[in-house]
Amino acid sequence: MANILISNKRYDLVDFDSEEEFEKVVIENSRHLFGKDSVYMDVKKRFGRNKSYNKGIPDGYLIDFTSKKQPQLYFVENELSTHDVYSHISEQVVRFSAVIKTSSNQIRIKLLEVIKSDKRLMQKIIEYLKNTPFSNVDELMNFLVDKRIKIAVVIDEATSDLNDSLDVFRDKPDVVTLKRYSHHNEIAYIYEPLREELQDFERKEKSTGKTEELEFDTVVCPAFEDGFKHAYVENNAWWPIRLSQKAREQLRYLAIYEKLPVAAVSNYAEIDRIEPYKDSGKFIVYLKNKKTVSAIELDKRKKGVAPQSPRFTTLSKLLKAKKISELWT
Repeated sequence: MANILISNKRYDLVDFDSEEEFEKVVIENSRHLFGKDSVYMDVKKRFGRNKSYNKGIPDGYLIDFTSKKQPQLYFVENELSTHDVYSHISEQVVRFSAVIKTSSNQIRIKLLEVIKSDKRLMQKIIEYLKNTPFSNVDELMNFLVDKRIKIAVVIDEATSDLNDSLDVFRDKPDVVTLKRYSHHNEIAYIYEPLREELQDFERKEKSTGKTEELEFDTVVCPAFEDGFKHAYVENNAWWPIRLSQKAREQLRYLAIYEKLPVAAVSNYAEIDRIEPYKDSGKFIVYLKNKKTVSAIELDKRKKGVAPQSPRFTTLSKLLKAKKISELWT
């Protein structure tokens, strides 16, 4: 069992007593789990045709406004890992997938009713609309439902069985994990968010105070010499890497940051395809048309610039950059 040390205090894992308790914590921390520009709707609505087996009641709904031009609607399922993966969680995802395909008009009507009946929720969404191409909530909902609705599963532990069961879906749901730890009355959480690619952009917004459209088509992955040679050079691939549905849709290139003593980016390639990697819940990225660029070197006097995990940028920045920091600005 893992423990956490914070300021010389040991925090121990504390299981959630019920799904209701877990869901409450998810709602309280929704902006951390799903992104600061997201709106979580805590409402239960049944969707699906009356005589059909394929009916479903998601635990909640999420509108992700990170992209002002292309907001995204999610069905959210909050689960504990103690629930049976195949008879419960996987079955729910199957039902949701069928509902999304067959009941778009019903989804549109019911979610509009939810939004318009809640003044606080309505006002929150109207604030976001000011920076979008949509003039009202009806236009927004038409866009969200006509676009492919995505599914997110929030769970306290992503087991290999869960990953295997979700890998069979063409549009594999995003998995968000949330664990709770305590030291006496102090609570801490460890979580993996919906979209890791947002963290760079949220840090940038915080430091500059500017809100920009989220744009990326390239992921930069840190590599030791042996890993770079084995995966990138010899196998034309990179693995394992955690990528959201949105990232898998947007990415076109993968670049390698070679760690010390090289400390530079000199290699990138086009992404050929992305596939699940074993039962890890992560992905393997297959590459083609590998190319080199003049070494983009690590800044000598800037902290927090070298990627310690995958970071996101654009190919245009990569082709122009002289220093690593220029990839993130």
